[in-house]
Amino acid sequence: MNMNYLPQINKAYLLIAISLDFAPVEVLLEGTTISLDDIQMKSSFDIAQAIPLVHNLLKNSDNPNLAVIFGQHLGVTAHGPVGYATISAPTLGKALETFLEWFQLRCQTYSGKIVEGEEYIEIQVLDTTRDKKFESFFFEALMRAFEILIGLVLGHAPKNETSLHFKINATGRRDEMINAYDSKLFFNADVNKICISKKIWFEPSPMADRESYELNLKKCQQLLELQQSSKRIDLQVKHILNQHFDQAKQSLGMDKPFPNLAMISTQLNLTERTLIRRLKSCNTSYKQIVELLRLRNAEQLLLDARYTIYHVADILGYRESANFCRAFKRWTGQSPAQFRRLPQRNKDKLK
Repeated sequence: MNMNYLPQINKAYLLIAISLDFAPVEVLLEGTTISLDDIQMKSSFDIAQAIPLVHNLLKNSDNPNLAVIFGQHLGVTAHGPVGYATISAPTLGKALETFLEWFQLRCQTYSGKIVEGEEYIEIQVLDTTRDKKFESFFFEALMRAFEILIGLVLGHAPKNETSLHFKINATGRRDEMINAYDSKLFFNADVNKICISKKIWFEPSPMADRESYELNLKKCQQLLELQQSSKRIDLQVKHILNQHFDQAKQSLGMDKPFPNLAMISTQLNLTERTLIRRLKSCNTSYKQIVELLRLRNAEQLLLDARYTIYHVADILGYRESANFCRAFKRWTGQSPAQFRRLPQRNKDKLK
């Protein structure tokens, strides 16, 4: 494991920033240690190199909606397997979850957290750069990309079904921001987040394609494995857990122990306390990662008729299938059996 690893950002986003022509290239690259030759030759850059470029963008542009304009260029189809997995997901909520999770392969500046309320699902975007200007710019851009994705899946921009909550005060440019977004806006929030009503969260996607979704998720996993030796600690933990799920699918009934915190710590040559601390620095925890991956794998497995609900529970590390059913209902608002019937209705619509 490379303990000196620095988070990376794909060069495509630097090229977008340059192509928007808000300032001369030499001004944007000032103080970044990045040259045009570097951009042509390298596939990614350290976040520490990209942050000054964003500062230069903000400093040299008079457009208050610069981040929103940037976000409009982050179309999901421009993200390779990440984008293709997103647009082929079965529901709007799953499309947003997929993009939130796997976009980190290309832009390692945040961690995501999904919180379920009574009427809304919250997607919290937690900054890992510790640079307030970059945090604000990134969140504003990502939220516009989210809004475009929501409109793409639903076929229209929803009214009164989404709200954006910004940590910033946005003094002097609130009106411009309100006009730039489709959602209702709130400021001075405790955390940057988007809230989506359950009414549309579980809406089936007309672009759903099970084979494409599973294929591109596998490609995302392969990309993760290629980057594994130098990834953030949270993604290393995800990798270990995903390996376990893959092996469990091949060895049903063999009662292989589920990787707990102690086992993963040993595999990473860390103490449990150190692993907990490093996961916390990524704004996550072992429990949150396990729940996220269990949900994603549960949905994939339930779409495969070869696996009974008992099998799915076993693969995911539940000793009792009833415990899995309760957890799945809490995650999705429906039982595993109800979810299993949903994809067939989607297929019928696509015929």
